[in-house]
Order: sequence, then C-alpha cells, then structure tokens
Amino acid sequence: QDQSILVSGESGAGKTETVKIAMNHIASVQRGKTSSSDDGNFSDPVVNRVLESNPLLEAFGNAKTRRNDNSSRFGKYTQLQFDQGDKSLRAFADKSSTKCKLAGSKCDVYLLEKNRVTYHDTEERTYHIFYQLIAADDSTKKSIWPKLAGTTNESFSYVGRAPTDTIEGMKDGDHFKKTVEVLKSIGVDGDHFMTLMRAIAMVLQLGNLTFMRDPSDDDKSQVKDKAEFAALANLMGVTEQDLIDCLTERTMKTRNESYKVPLNADVAKESADAFAKEIYSRSFLWLVRAINDATCAEGNYNGGGQTNFGIIGLLDIFGFESFVRNRFEQLCINYCNEKLQAKFTEDIFRSVQEEYEYEGIPLDEIKYDDNTDVLDLIEGKAGLLAMLNEECVRPKGTDEAFVQKALAANKKSPCLIQSKIDRKSFGIHHYAGKVMYDSDGFVGSNQDTLPTDLSDCALKSSNEILAKHMTNDKCSNLEQAPAAAGKKTGPKRAKSNLVAPTVWTKYKG
Repeated sequence: QDQSILVSGESGAGKTETVKIAMNHIASVQRGKTSSSDDGNFSDPVVNRVLESNPLLEAFGNAKTRRNDNSSRFGKYTQLQFDQGDKSLRAFADKSSTKCKLAGSKCDVYLLEKNRVTYHDTEERTYHIFYQLIAADDSTKKSIWPKLAGTTNESFSYVGRAPTDTIEGMKDGDHFKKTVEVLKSIGVDGDHFMTLMRAIAMVLQLGNLTFMRDPSDDDKSQVKDKAEFAALANLMGVTEQDLIDCLTERTMKTRNESYKVPLNADVAKESADAFAKEIYSRSFLWLVRAINDATCAEGNYNGGGQTNFGIIGLLDIFGFESFVRNRFEQLCINYCNEKLQAKFTEDIFRSVQEEYEYEGIPLDEIKYDDNTDVLDLIEGKAGLLAMLNEECVRPKGTDEAFVQKALAANKKSPCLIQSKIDRKSFGIHHYAGKVMYDSDGFVGSNQDTLPTDLSDCALKSSNEILAKHMTNDKCSNLEQAPAAAGKKTGPKRAKSNLVAPTVWTKYKG
C-alpha cells in the first residue's frame, strides 16, 4: 500500500534535513545486502541521482533567512518509486530480505518565492545559486558570459553585499563545484548547462537596468545606461531596441485594434523586475523537469516502460512564518500550514472520536484547538482569497482597496486584526500566533501574469528556456494519463488575462 510522510514545523525547525535523512534511510534499507559500499554512495546510478537531487534543488530553491541559513523557499512533494516485484510471490518472501527496490523518484514543486529574486532583507540572501555563480572561477564565468568575469556580489543590484559567503560549512565557490557535478550527473552539461547558467545571468543583469523620466513627458521613460541594456540584449540574443521597447512600452488591445502605451520610469523598472522573476521561476521549473527526467522510474528503471510502482511520498512544505515584514508569500505559506493543521486535527482527533462513538466505546471529551474560523476567514465566500481575486479582476484594483473590502466583509471574524496606523496592513490570529501582513504588492503578486510584450521578447531569445519554456507550468515531461472515457468536460473558452487563474487560486487547488 502506498504511504506518505508529511514533515511539518515552523520555519527553521529542520524539515528539509529530516526529509533528506528519511530519503537516505529508505534508500539504505531497500538496498539490503545488494552492495558492500560503506561510503554513502549506491551502486545504482538512478538511486544516487535521486539522493543528489535534494542538494541541487536547494541550490536553486533555498536561501538564507534570519532563522535559517538554508531555508526552503518552495514546497516540494517527492514520490519515491519502488518495484514491488511479483505480487503473487510477495507473501512467501523471506522476511529478512528486501522485498522491493527503489526504482526512481518524481518531484512536484509549489509556490517558489519569486519576490526573493528581486528583494531580500539585509540580513538575508537571495537564492544560493546567484552567490555560487558569482563565486565561481573567472574562466568558468567568462565561458558562461564574458561580463561575469571579475564580478562580485556587489556588482549586481539583486544580490548586493552578503552577510556570509558560507552555507552549512562550505564556501559558495565550493558549493558551485558540487552543483556543477550534480547537474552533470542528471544530464545538464554542455549546451544545457550553458542554457541554464545564462538564464541565471540574465536575471542578475536585469537588476542592473535603470530608467529615468523622459524630459519631454513624465509619462514616458528612457534608459539610463545603454551599455547595460546592450550587454543583456547580447546575452539574450535579441536586439537592443526589442529589449528597450518591451520594458518601456505596453501593448494594449481592443476588439479592432492594438496600440502602444508608454510606461513611466517606475513602471518600467517594475517590468524589468517582473521579467527577472519570471525567467528565474521558469528556469527553476526547467531544472525540476530535468531532474525528473533523470530520476523517474518510468524512463530509467530496467530500460523504461514500466509504469506500476509502489509509492512513498515525502512532503517538505514551508513552515509557519512571521517576519518583520510579511508579504503575499508569507500569507500563502501560513494558509498552507493552517490547512495542514486542520488535516492533523481531522486525522488525529475528530476521526478517532467519531470511530469511538460509532463503536459505542466510552471516551472522555477531547479538547483540541480548532482552526476552522481561521480557514473560514481565508477561504470563505467573502474571505481574503475571494476579496483578493475580486480585486485582481477589477481594471484598477489596488492593495488598499483589497484590505478595506476584506475588513468590511469580515468585521465580525475574531481572527482578523485591523491595523490602526496603516490602511494597507492587516493581521490574522493564526493557530501558531498573531501575524501582521503588509499588503503592498498583493494584487500584482496574485495576478502573476507576464505582459505580452515581455513574452514576445522572450520568444525571440536564442536561449531555449526563454524561447520555449516560459509558458510551461509542468514539473515533469511525462505524458499525463488520458481522461477517462466518457467523462464530460466543459466547453473550451478563450483565455483572458482578466479571468486567468491567480496564484492563490492555483495554490489552493
């Protein structure tokens, strides 16, 4: 029977390390007496790739926070796949021998904290891979992009001065060597390695783009340093004018025509930040698909072709968070933890109580914390989720309007806290404690749609990730199982930016 292990706890409690320990233990146990190696390596290269995928995901998805030097900034569900052998012989197998074999793994990822690409606290860091790449030797950096040679963390606006260059006892440069080694083991070397690293370099360079007000029109913007734009355009494989146009103008479409609207300097900078976050997010998913290609049992076990495997699932989800400034991502993370708490309550207390009552067994009253009221506040018909999605649909929806509407609709909720000094702030009494949220950027973060001008520019790029994968939301290249025969599906409708699924809606689903 398939099993799952859910690892929970607050931020910095050790969830990711626990998952790594569990994976190594399971791999060791299933190995049985098939190998005499004591160095921690396994004779099966697929098993090695399964275990090495964790530190690789950490390089691209983890960052230093105030609580944790190696904090996961995304959710991860890993399915370890096992060949259980002949079912008819399983009952008669020797109990002392291994009855199943680790055949591979698949991984799904959720809600990468994209805001960390463009902003982080002074005592924190952005994603590890940026520091690793900058700490690489100049010959490697020059082969990726000549402009990288001689750069330091301070050379890039998104990175800046780091509070440390050592994570878990290793320097960033040494971590980069390990990252390159593991990437090679999963087939990301040569041109594929260059594609990935140049996409990371594009993100770094986007942070260095600056804009200024057009002297003739406050509603227009101009580039400050054309050399920075020229360098990025060359790296992307697009013309400098195409890059400038997509960042300083926005195409508006009506039923019969389309026209260009100029962007002021602030909005142009926001466009560059949005482009950087999207490129990094898509590069991360590209890497996840590469890992799954190298580790999935369907494609790697016994030559491929087998599809029926036993599963042990490992869920490593972000822990409850409360920082000095809590953003949209913290609300999503804490909402997830509220759902996990509700499931824990359901499985441990309610279900046992109902079973005892059904069987007529006397049971003393069990007292436990019920967080239903918090979930009602967040996901109810007039809850925060509904109010935020409604504000995203409005042509001129704002963060402040979202907060005020949510406060008005939920004024009777004992879990909602109204800020007396800031109309854009609100708080929630979570099961783990009170958290105040700054709604600045909530509407934009929830919409998470890349303007068509930026998408069109990406399509012109010579980099495969930008040209072919900017709309690929999948974590695996495996084909999805076809829909059941006879199952009715709704009519196909044209896509619209106004009704596109929001981040919160997709995350909730």
